[in-house]
Amino acid sequence: IKKREAEKTALQQLKAAGYREQLEIEQIINHFAASMNSISNIDDLLWDVAKNCISKLKFEDCVIYLKDEHRNVLIQKAAWGPKTTEENKIINPIEIPLGKGIVGSVALTGKAEIITDTALDERYIVDDVRRFSEIAIPVNINGVVTGVIDSEHAQKNFYTDRHLQILQTIAALCAGKIETINAEKQTQEKEMEVLRLNKDFATSQLTALRMQMNPHFIFNALNSIQHYINKQD
Repeated sequence: IKKREAEKTALQQLKAAGYREQLEIEQIINHFAASMNSISNIDDLLWDVAKNCISKLKFEDCVIYLKDEHRNVLIQKAAWGPKTTEENKIINPIEIPLGKGIVGSVALTGKAEIITDTALDERYIVDDVRRFSEIAIPVNINGVVTGVIDSEHAQKNFYTDRHLQILQTIAALCAGKIETINAEKQTQEKEMEVLRLNKDFATSQLTALRMQMNPHFIFNALNSIQHYINKQD
């Protein structure tokens, strides 16, 4: 009986720990979502996500890459930790060809990866210093990888399935926000184009009116001159 009671208590404790962990995950994700909500451009969005990954997930570093479609490379666009300064500038930014390194592989396959020991992975690319754990999460928009959220840690086996779950949700939130920002930008550009076309149309109308009015004024002026000549005035 005591054994069954102990097993029941242990199971209850395990469930309670699971609930607490899930609640913590939801709180972290809600923080990211709320922080993203008021941001209106992509650069600020990426810097905000990188910064929150450090403060909320206790990471050592976080680097976010975006893909350059024309050159097929991943460019470091935001970072927090040793790779950045207080002025939101990346120290010695690097570019990674698509398919190269862990980040490039994740961008190519579209599948997230956790590397427990980078010393055993020949794809690993040293950036500022060698670290022994890495997690890389693709940012997918309509099934196309547009970026990668990457973090490294000095400790082996640092990243867990909890980190994976959180970062995948953050990547999805980030992708949705990027889509919204791009859509709003396109709408603004279309509105500006309509305004430009209206202005051009008004200008062309004014030009046409002037072309009609000029001969009319010249004709009236000549008539007036002829009238005063006839009057010898």
